[in-house]
Amino acid sequence: MKQKLSVVSAFLCGAIFFSGVSYAANSYLKAFPVNNSKIEINGSETTLESPVVTINNSLYIPLKELGQKAGYAVSSGSTIRIDTFKKLPISYTRNNVTITLNSLNKVDGKVLLNVTIKNDTDKNVDIDLSFIRADDNVKGRKVYTTSASSFYTPVNDNWSLTTKRLLDDSVTSKSELTGDIQIASVTAGTKNIHFSFESHSLSTSFPFYVDTNGLF
Repeated sequence: MKQKLSVVSAFLCGAIFFSGVSYAANSYLKAFPVNNSKIEINGSETTLESPVVTINNSLYIPLKELGQKAGYAVSSGSTIRIDTFKKLPISYTRNNVTITLNSLNKVDGKVLLNVTIKNDTDKNVDIDLSFIRADDNVKGRKVYTTSASSFYTPVNDNWSLTTKRLLDDSVTSKSELTGDIQIASVTAGTKNIHFSFESHSLSTSFPFYVDTNGLF
């Protein structure tokens, strides 16, 4: 009788890839592949190339591959990060500063990211777009980075003939700023984009994981 293994994207588990072999970690443990099992992610059946195994009656799933199926970014290092890609708009608040990514559109051949920055602190803060990474952990696609030229052309303002760079100046205390950031290039079929904003005056970062499936 076939087993049925249901996996929801909210639950992710680290993977150890062994197939019925023993390994030592203070004591000998045995890993066994889970055979004849179906895997469902949010109700949709899928398959994984790497085996699902049990070790001492605990279930282990290949984390990075599961992230590809479930739409997560998985990065390793001193800290293992698991982040969900979401549709816009997305807001992120830290230290009384809120950054909202409102929309991402292609206008006259230019890719524009519309951003709102709200500073509720008692001081001016600097905001920088530190990096952009696209197609992160997407099976069959190569991760790539792109760049941005930050600009902001005011609407209904006499000096709109000139171009002011959106992130050039600090965002003043108790103020709100909305404008566009032009993205240099986005490859057709891009599934996701990771935008990372930083504030040196606040010593913090604002990571955004944007689901762009169907946008480009």
